[in-house]
Amino acid sequence: MLRRMTAALMLASAVAGVPLEAARAHAQAADSFEVLPRPETRPKASWGAWACGIGGVGLVLASFPLAAEADRRYDEYLSENDPARIEDRYQATQHADYLASGALLTGEALIVSAIYLRFVRRPHPPRAAVAVLPGRCAVSVRF
Repeated sequence: MLRRMTAALMLASAVAGVPLEAARAHAQAADSFEVLPRPETRPKASWGAWACGIGGVGLVLASFPLAAEADRRYDEYLSENDPARIEDRYQATQHADYLASGALLTGEALIVSAIYLRFVRRPHPPRAAVAVLPGRCAVSVRF
């Protein structure tokens, strides 16, 4: 019983002392570091992202009528009775199906590219930069 009370008292004192130590450590750390302002960045041009996005949406929307045309050609192929024209109808159906699939996949790839270009990609740092701060000078060169 005495051991449990001693362990509980030690645990309570350790837990109660943690916030005070953490607060003192935060105050000490805030005083010892110099606060540097963030460099101003110009908004990056996003015309490439917009072009990819608009082109991608256009291709995705165009794939639906192309798929409907492929379905219509397939119905014609199924209803054809002339053996000489069956192969031509099949080739036309296959071509329209490839166009619809290609438009859909290319449109989706362009939409993903637009999202990457607009929101994910980070601008490259300059190749050479000089930063002059009070009491310091820094030169950065990148190859």
